[in-house]
Amino acid sequence: MKKKAFTIVGWLISIALIAILASRLDFETLWQGIKNAGWGWLLLAGSINIGVIALKALRWKWMMSPSAAAPFRGIFRATMIGLAGNNVLPARGGDWYKIYLLGKWAGVTKAALTSITGLDKLFDGVAILILFGALSFHSRFPEWVRHGTTIVSVVLAVSLLISIALLIHHRRLPDDEAIGRGRLSRLAKNLGSGMAMLASKNLVASTVAISIAICLTQVGTILCCQLAFGAHLDIWVPALVYVAINLAIIVPSAPSGVGPFEAAAVLAYTWLGLGKETAFNIALLYHAVQFFPVTAIGFVYYLRDISGQSSVARDKPLTTDH
Repeated sequence: MKKKAFTIVGWLISIALIAILASRLDFETLWQGIKNAGWGWLLLAGSINIGVIALKALRWKWMMSPSAAAPFRGIFRATMIGLAGNNVLPARGGDWYKIYLLGKWAGVTKAALTSITGLDKLFDGVAILILFGALSFHSRFPEWVRHGTTIVSVVLAVSLLISIALLIHHRRLPDDEAIGRGRLSRLAKNLGSGMAMLASKNLVASTVAISIAICLTQVGTILCCQLAFGAHLDIWVPALVYVAINLAIIVPSAPSGVGPFEAAAVLAYTWLGLGKETAFNIALLYHAVQFFPVTAIGFVYYLRDISGQSSVARDKPLTTDH
């Protein structure tokens, strides 16, 4: 019941934000902007976005390495299916399906994969905060972005402490003793197994580095979308928009963050003086670049998986690296 109510609230927020944006936009100007867009830049943006997903898959490979030597190819496929699922399913259902797939293919417990999913979000947040901190020396941010990053910082700090506590509990509680413990203690131990990468300084440093690379590459995708509409802005502007969008999509919404995604981008661009129609077009096409290619490729992978034609699922266990 709570999950259904959360989904309904998310849809209502998305519909409300889209309605507010629609009431303030000139659709003729929007259409003219789309017709005159530089589609070569948008194709480049789509290609870069696939590269972003490849980097995300590589990050997952590193975070999973203490539990399983999973090959990149299978993780990339599961990541693509999961992101496609998040684009169309409520409550980030794609993340749960990705956990199911990797659990089946790699033989890693669902509890450990759930923890790694949490670490994935944690490192994303850390990279965004690093970007925000670097930009703060050279540019200004709207107050709502500053307040949002403060809240996110607190949440990330608490999440990191919980992750470390789970790892310590996992290491201190032997397997034979865990059997006689309560359900909560056993769950904490299982979740802690997915935090094993935090014990390796090299893995943590590498994961932070690739998270920053992911962040900057996504900023590059936004830059391409800006150039497609002839918006030649300061180099830090797409980074500001990226931070704003990622803060906004934390808010409950329809799948893919429709509504908060566009509203945040428009607020950021118009705060900088860009016309609201151009701002909306950039946000719309950036969202489309993330949605359509990923959803289409993920759906193809999904069909291959359920039809039994996936070579990784059928013939090659993920526990063997190639």
